[in-house]
Amino acid sequence: MNFRKTSILAAGFLLGSLWLMVSAYSYQYAKFVTVQDIEKVTGLKGVSPIQKSADADGDLNFARQDGKLILSASFLPASAYAGAKSSQEGFKSMYPGIGEEAFIGPAGKSPSFILVFRKAAYTVMLNTELESETSARIPIEQLVALAKIIASRM
Repeated sequence: MNFRKTSILAAGFLLGSLWLMVSAYSYQYAKFVTVQDIEKVTGLKGVSPIQKSADADGDLNFARQDGKLILSASFLPASAYAGAKSSQEGFKSMYPGIGEEAFIGPAGKSPSFILVFRKAAYTVMLNTELESETSARIPIEQLVALAKIIASRM
C-alpha cells in the first residue's frame, strides 16, 4: 500500500515537472516579440497572448480582441531553415534584409501569410491567418516589420 502511494506521488511530481517544463519552453521566447510590438506594428488594440492549441501551434500565439488568431511564432533550430526553404508548398520567394536569410510563402497562394527567417541559433516562422482569399489578418509588410523586431532581439 505504501509503495502504491509513493508511486502515485512520484508520478504526480513527474507530470507536474513536465508540465512546468513545457509551459516554460513556450514562454522562453516571449522576449523576442510582445503584445505591445504587435499592437504598434499592426495598429490593432486588445491583442492578447493565447495558449498553444491545434489552431495556434506556435511557441508564441496571439489573438486580436475578438479572439481570432492573428499570429503564431515558432522558434526552431537554425538547421531547420534549409528544410523549410526546400518545401515546394511553403517557399514562394526570398525576402532580403531579415536575419541571415529569409523567405515568404506559401507557394502559389496569394496573399503571402508566412515568413521564415534564420538568425543565429534559430529559424523563426511567423504565420498569420487568412481573413479572406485576398487578405491576410496581418499583411506581409507587417510580418516583415515584426520579423525585424524579433531578429534585432536575437
